[in-house]
Amino acid sequence: MLFLTPFALLYLLLWAVPVVNGLFLSTTDVNVADGTGGFVGLDNYLGLARDSDFRAAFGHTLLFVVLNVPILIAVGLILALVLNRDLSGRNMLRAAFVSPYLLPGAAVALIWNLVLNPVNGSLNTVLERVGLPTQQWLTQPGEAMGAVVLLTLWWRVGFPLLILLAALQDIPKPLYEAARIDGASAWQQFRYVTLPGIAPVLGLVILLRLIDSFKVFEQVYLLTAGGPSGSTRVVLQMLYETGFRDFRTGYAAAIGWVLALVILVVAVAQQLLTRRAANNG
Repeated sequence: MLFLTPFALLYLLLWAVPVVNGLFLSTTDVNVADGTGGFVGLDNYLGLARDSDFRAAFGHTLLFVVLNVPILIAVGLILALVLNRDLSGRNMLRAAFVSPYLLPGAAVALIWNLVLNPVNGSLNTVLERVGLPTQQWLTQPGEAMGAVVLLTLWWRVGFPLLILLAALQDIPKPLYEAARIDGASAWQQFRYVTLPGIAPVLGLVILLRLIDSFKVFEQVYLLTAGGPSGSTRVVLQMLYETGFRDFRTGYAAAIGWVLALVILVVAVAQQLLTRRAANNG
């Protein structure tokens, strides 16, 4: 207990106290610009239930999660399976796929603004040269979210790739040899050897990507600023604008708490489904 005391004190100071303070703040209508406001109880939460802007922002966030997480996990797993083989230049390819994950969001947004610029972007230039129609990647409501998902895939795929690759390398090779001797096909080896071997790590990666995707903000704000016509405005952008532009701190805190509760529910549900699948398997 003596050794744990310094950590426990720092934990209470840097995490527990701000959490409790934020929860209390969400029950007020405090304006940080002039210090006015007071206790309003659950009015902020009731206001969110009626707020069409919040419903739209939550819908955009949910759309991003639904699009981003399956693609990110699938591509990361496929790349991990490919790069787990004995290929020439394997280490260089691993570094090439993982290195974007180390870039800051501002640099990623700058790069992809150059790539997706509808006038002189490199992607439209390539499409034009091969005879395909160019796209308004960042200025059309139907395409802007797809552009954000594409950016996030390039930026974040290195994390599931790295973790799943480590999990694949921990699967004992004799299991594959025994499966081949028994006549198992490549698909059967993947289904009955690879998937069970990486299932716990895969569940963890899915959970972390779900949490990260619900907290999407940086790439959206820097790439599209929530546009066009608000079609990519997500919950954290609304929280940021409410708290730091409109100075409605209590309402912003309520937005944060609702998002935190949604993430908690999704995380618990995902863990329960993973455990049930493991038990059934």
